[in-house]
Amino acid sequence: MAAPELRWRQFDFLQALGALVLTAFGVLLVTSATWQYFDHPTLLGNTWFLKQALAASVGWILMIALSCVHPRMIKALAFPIYGASLAALGVVLVVGRGAEDYGAQRWIEVGGFQLQPSEPAKLALVIILARVLSGGVPGLRALLLSGLVLGGQVFLIYLQPDLGTALSFLGVWVGMIVLAGTPRRYLAAIGALFVLAAPIVWLTLHDYMRQRLLIFLNPSADALGQGYNILQAQISIGSGGMWGKGLLEGTQTQLRYLRVSQSDFIFSVLGEELGFVGAIVLFAVVIILLFRVLHAYEVSNDRFHALLCAGVASMIAFQAIANVGSNVGLTPVVGIPLPLVSYGGSALLTQLAALGLVQGGLLRKRRYRFEA
Repeated sequence: MAAPELRWRQFDFLQALGALVLTAFGVLLVTSATWQYFDHPTLLGNTWFLKQALAASVGWILMIALSCVHPRMIKALAFPIYGASLAALGVVLVVGRGAEDYGAQRWIEVGGFQLQPSEPAKLALVIILARVLSGGVPGLRALLLSGLVLGGQVFLIYLQPDLGTALSFLGVWVGMIVLAGTPRRYLAAIGALFVLAAPIVWLTLHDYMRQRLLIFLNPSADALGQGYNILQAQISIGSGGMWGKGLLEGTQTQLRYLRVSQSDFIFSVLGEELGFVGAIVLFAVVIILLFRVLHAYEVSNDRFHALLCAGVASMIAFQAIANVGSNVGLTPVVGIPLPLVSYGGSALLTQLAALGLVQGGLLRKRRYRFEA
């Protein structure tokens, strides 16, 4: 049977608008967060701005292109895509580059650009889990297989080491098995396994990972070390007040008291320079975007596409909560970016590509039958 034609009237413009606003927020805040790095700053002289703007432009082209791809094709390519993600994660361990601290290896050089394979690997996980769980209500076999594909990626990421990204993968998996309709008895068993495994996982963590997980309880205990940026982030957000100090006017950001402000602590830049009002606008846009992705999950008449939407929503929600939580001191700082906002081409391309796949199913949605 011929593939159904694209129905552009079913394109979710509200979802696209939410993504556009967040992307614009990101370019704006990354520019402000990195302005102080230059002696004579100009917009075209700010390499962070140029790279983020380029990634946003390419990402939007990619999103539109992937919205034209039938979910059936993505489903057919699920295992090759997953295999490619494992290969890329393996390459990072051999020739990867990254932060000098703790010997982390997270990026590879591709044509002069840095690529972080763990970011597209998140989308690969969403795709393979949607394939594995698309056969109906997940049973023991499907759950074991889903855990196996999760474990393969998490193991390679942990070796980099990158605890935050590993937790993001786990968050995607949990969100997808819940939205896939996994019976409660299995969910309870999985929860019990997490509790039993927690002490073992704790003992296997690197020392600095344990310090990061604990220091958020009392950042003042190491105010010039592990707790430094947590305290600076809270000062930044608190000093912004209702309306903020204005773009390029945040003292914590512009005087470099706030470190890695363009990525992990981008929300603190927003809080200081755009204030409470800016933060509320950001929250509202993220919530609207999430609701539109979940709406696509609810109305989809293709189970694979529905689960794809569930995975994208889980990915965005987990990262947003983890990033904002770490900025305000409610969760440990584990280096998770704010979706569509934090600096990083790999993450931005991945998130826009994911939204393109969500749109792809909507453009082919049928009302009269459920496609296998």
